Amino acid sequence: MGIFQKGKEYLQQRFLDGSKHIELRKLLWVSFTLTSVVATLLMGISFYYRFAAQSAQTTWEGNDTRIEDAAEQVTAHFRNMIKVSDTLYYRVIKGTDLQQDTISDDFRLIYEMNKDNVESIALFSIDGNLICATPNSHLRPNFSLQKEAWYGSALDTEENIRFGAPQVSRVFRAEGDGYTRVIPMSRMVQLTMGDQTKRGVLLINLRYDVLQDMLENVMVGEESYVYLAGENGNLLYHPMQDQIAAGTMKEETLPLLMSSLEGDVQAKPYTFLHKTIGYTGWHMVGVSKGDTPSLHNWKTRSFILFLLAFFLNAMMLINFYVSRKVTEPMHRLEGAVKRIQAGDLNTKIQASGVYEIQNLSNAIEEMERNLKQLMEDIVQEHEAKRKSDLMVLQNQINPHFLYNTLDVIVWMIENEKSGDAVKAVTALARFFRISLSRGKTVIPVSDEVEHVRNYLMIQEMRFKNKFTYAFDVKEETKQLGTVKLILQPLVENAIYHAMEFMDDDGELTVKGYLEGEELVLSVTDNGCGMTKERAEALLRGDFVQTGKGSGVGLRNVQERIQLVFGEKYGLRILSEPDEGTCIEIHLPAIPYEEMKERGMVS
Repeated sequence: MGIFQKGKEYLQQRFLDGSKHIELRKLLWVSFTLTSVVATLLMGISFYYRFAAQSAQTTWEGNDTRIEDAAEQVTAHFRNMIKVSDTLYYRVIKGTDLQQDTISDDFRLIYEMNKDNVESIALFSIDGNLICATPNSHLRPNFSLQKEAWYGSALDTEENIRFGAPQVSRVFRAEGDGYTRVIPMSRMVQLTMGDQTKRGVLLINLRYDVLQDMLENVMVGEESYVYLAGENGNLLYHPMQDQIAAGTMKEETLPLLMSSLEGDVQAKPYTFLHKTIGYTGWHMVGVSKGDTPSLHNWKTRSFILFLLAFFLNAMMLINFYVSRKVTEPMHRLEGAVKRIQAGDLNTKIQASGVYEIQNLSNAIEEMERNLKQLMEDIVQEHEAKRKSDLMVLQNQINPHFLYNTLDVIVWMIENEKSGDAVKAVTALARFFRISLSRGKTVIPVSDEVEHVRNYLMIQEMRFKNKFTYAFDVKEETKQLGTVKLILQPLVENAIYHAMEFMDDDGELTVKGYLEGEELVLSVTDNGCGMTKERAEALLRGDFVQTGKGSGVGLRNVQERIQLVFGEKYGLRILSEPDEGTCIEIHLPAIPYEEMKERGMVS
């Protein structure tokens, strides 16, 4: 007793020590699962024997149905062959004078229509002469019609069809040295020979392999099979016919069949089902060895293992559910904290469980609200700073352009060029109307193009005959949105810098088109061009333009585009020295109205 008590205390201590490092949910789950495994095994053993009995009954009923269907299929096959024989006799032979007319073509046609089931067709006179045959008409040497069993049976019953036992075809020469198994179907017929009527025999050799295919795999079970027996108990078909013919096997159920030709018979260790084939009197027998189907084949074993695994898994799931319900409040709180840590500040924290867990849940929920408010404040401050930076960049437009334009207008008025002065004032008004745009940072492409058109109209008046300009803006781009005042700085740079040292007239082209899912606006000049290094320096802001101009620069345009649409978009400079320059603006192709709905227009 002392040793037993010490062993018990030792096991209890080891269990307590091990449980310190296991979650409560796992500890409960393991305990419940071990109990479930024992219960499942007991249920499995009971289920095994129940399944065996049920499987035996189901297999018996299924095999009975299969045997009946197979018997009906064979009967239907013979019925169809009888129709072929009737067609040959009543439509071809009986109405034909065989001394004057030939029936070879009719025989050949009917054979071609039924050659999947028919091996050969032949018509013999009563004295053994071959009148017509298809597809082979060469008789075997020493063939004697009177020695054939099917010949005698046909003469016994006038105009009735007789089915003979399956045999090797002995009538016609086979191709090569092969022999074919057939089922002879014969009948006595009346032959018209001029003004005389004589008897003859019509023979149709049915293909044995067709019957063989019908009877394969009919029964269910490891040691189950089907065979055919004649009226006298002779075997007509057996899946192991070669072994039986060689004497290495014997069909032990045949005597039982002959002793009880009606119904199904059970004689341990055999169970066999019996059906009769129509038109022949043959017996179809389904044999199953043993009282029940074997439960040791891989399909059955797999099914039983599947059921055991299913019950085990079901019990494990139930145990998991029970243990989860016990520890659910703590794990739910843990999951909420992890989601908050991952950045989901809309996590709903459910205060449940014991008092301490509820207090902890309320404290974490309060922390989440404070953190969410802090994040919203940071986002608002960032958005305000972005808008402020955009306005600063946008307001860097050099006012010298306004002063110079007013000087030109004054000069036009003093020189009595009032028409040009009106055009200049109108263009200037439109220019600043779009420049202001009620404080908006995003405008339609059509407004941006109109803004540049007014700017070029004014500059053309100031610098007569110095440059020409053209617009090629596709119609589908005009309703898209763009950051305002991004084309005018590029055009201004082209006028003051690209064409500054040109002897010939300058040419400016403003284009707008779609490229995939992007809107591309470009300004192209035929000025002096620049190197690749200088172009990259301009975009970085490392290179400062000198001379006249707005002072906005390419870097200003680049920063404003990226502030609105992100760093994926912006400027690209395509230029070579003495070859001119093309500056492309890449923007997302978004309709202006859609930008307004998104809140991008401000």
